[in-house]
Formats: sequence, C-alpha cells, structure tokens
Amino acid sequence: MSPAGPHRAGRRLARPGRLAIVGLLVLALLAASFVAGRFFQPPRTADPAAVSQPIDVWAAVEQRVVDTSASFAGTVAAGKTRSVAVTAEGPAVVLRQTVKPGQTVRPGDVAGEVSGVTYVFLPEPLALYRDLTEGDTGEDVSSLQRALEKVGHTAGKDGVLDARTARALRELFQEAGAPLPQDTPVSVGWRQFIPLGSGGAQVVSAAGYGATLTDDQPLLRLQTSPPSVQFTADVTQAAALRKGQPVRVAAGSAALEGTVAAIGDFQAAQGEGRAGHTITVALGEGAEVPPVGQSVSVSTAPETTAEPGLAVPLTAVRGMGSDAYVILRDDAATATGSGAGASARPDERRVPVTVGVTGGGYAAVTGELEAGDRVKVS
Repeated sequence: MSPAGPHRAGRRLARPGRLAIVGLLVLALLAASFVAGRFFQPPRTADPAAVSQPIDVWAAVEQRVVDTSASFAGTVAAGKTRSVAVTAEGPAVVLRQTVKPGQTVRPGDVAGEVSGVTYVFLPEPLALYRDLTEGDTGEDVSSLQRALEKVGHTAGKDGVLDARTARALRELFQEAGAPLPQDTPVSVGWRQFIPLGSGGAQVVSAAGYGATLTDDQPLLRLQTSPPSVQFTADVTQAAALRKGQPVRVAAGSAALEGTVAAIGDFQAAQGEGRAGHTITVALGEGAEVPPVGQSVSVSTAPETTAEPGLAVPLTAVRGMGSDAYVILRDDAATATGSGAGASARPDERRVPVTVGVTGGGYAAVTGELEAGDRVKVS
C-alpha cells in the first residue's frame, strides 16, 4: 500500500459526517418554516369599501353667547374727484381766481372768471340747457329758481323768468363781484352755473391767474367726497355687516370712529386681490384722515345675543336663508352591514334652523335642537 492510501480512506470516512450535518440543518429549516406558517398569519387585505367610506365629523350643539366682533385689514382710499371745465369763444384765460387748494366751496360761491365770464356754483340738480333771458319760461327756469331759493335768493317757483327772478340773479352776481347790467333785461348763459352738492367740495387744484385752460388743465379740480377706508369681506363676513354699523379704525396709535357706508356686490378675485365684497367705511367729521394708501385695521363692535342661546359651528349649517338646516345625529346606531365586516353608523336627520348672528366660527340658531345634540360638521 502506498502512503497516500490511508489519507484517501480518511477523506472517505469524513464525508458521511458532513452530509449528516447538512441534512440536520435542512430538517431544522423546514421545521422552522412550518412553525412560522402555523403561528404567523399574513396581514389581511383592506376592504376597498371600508377604505373609501368617508369619516363623519360631529360637533355638539352648545349653549353659548355668539360674539360677532371681527377685525379686517383695510386701506385709506381717496375720495371721488371731478373737474370743473369751462369753454370760451377763443382762448379760455383765467382772469380771476377766488379759491385755492384746500378750501371748501359750497353752492353760492364763485368758481372764477374766465375770458370775461363769471362762473358760480349752484346746488344740484340743475336742469339747464340753454341761455336764459328775462321773460323766458320753462322747466329749466323752474330749476334755476329752485337753485336760487336754496342759496338765499327769492326767485319764485313758477317757471317764469320774471322781475323777481331777474332781481335774484342780479343779487347773486353782485355778491360774486360781477354785477349784471341794470339798463338791459337780465341774460345769463347756462354754462355759468356749475352744479354742486349741498355739502360742498374741497378744492384739490385751481388754475392760476392768466392760465389758459385746456382738457388737461381745468379751472378747478374738486374732491366731492372725503377719503374713506375700504376692506374686503367674504360672503359670511359681509352678511354680518349692515349699512350704518359703527366701526373703529386704527391707524398706528390713532383710533378713528367710522360707519359702514356701503357694501359692494361680490367680486371674483383679480390679480393679487381676494374675492369678496368691498366694504366702504365713512370716517367721522373732523377726523384727521391718514394719508391715502395707508394700511389700517377696521374692527366691528361686538354685537352679542342678549343671553346665551343654542349655537353650532358655522360649518354645520347647510343651505342659506329660509332653507338653512343642520344634520342631526341619532345616537341609536343602525347596522349598515352584517357579518364580520359590518360597521355601525348613526342615523341622520335633517333639522331646519333659523340662523341668527354669526361670529367666531359659530352661528346662533333656533330649531328643534337641544344643547348636547350632535350635528354633522363634515
């Protein structure tokens, strides 16, 4: 026997041992797999119907006071302006200017003299369309007579430019510094009378002596309404506001009193602006109005219900006006299915309500509800 013989015999004897070990490992793995499959179950696949079912959110009907106070971000808006333009045969040259910027003009005041013609403010409405001469009759004469009466001149109201009306016109132009001729019948041009509101207007600019008037340079520019404050309110907020409602305007450290003057129609969002109703606030007389364009804060005074009453979240109210209602939850659950996958959902009942004041995310309501009832929010 060669020396290599015993070595080969040992290798043959070792191989059956290795095979036995591998076999035991395989058996152990099989046993572990069996145990895992016996005691561990794969997760159940979610029921598509259950996944797609919406989750209802409910809120309690509360006994509470609904506070309607609110705050808005607004800006100071310029008042309305108008131009006083005059025409003349030939150049329209200012020969006399009686007002200056910042001054308030009222009916009866002189607007100025242009190319030898004096112009006077009279209260509107003024229905003039032709030059008038003593003896003329018509509705335009009646309109002129009413305007003269309003500024303190007895002119009659019969629609006849008689001696009494002529005397009133002479008095008016005498006060204006432009006396009418005494030895001829009174004759006036209808454009000499400039209609103006009874509250007057503030002069923004005035053409100076010697200026030639053009479309770009009128005799006067008037501010016919004072600056106001404007802000945007959404539909719900606008519904809680009313014309004449008092508000407070804060501009820096200054606080101004104001009232809601107008609630505009709903406007869709444009550019960077938000959708909603434009609310205009008139400031009190004599108030030191902030500069046009300045940001301010507008707050409404709280208008609360006299006593606590039933209230629900605003999002629980469905419909509008007389069609408003809430969805009431019936705590007696009704099975909506059967078997292992059954789920219980409460009965729902539609309850008409009358909505009172709103504020702070709540609405005061009356209807067949009690405190503690559950209403659907979403």
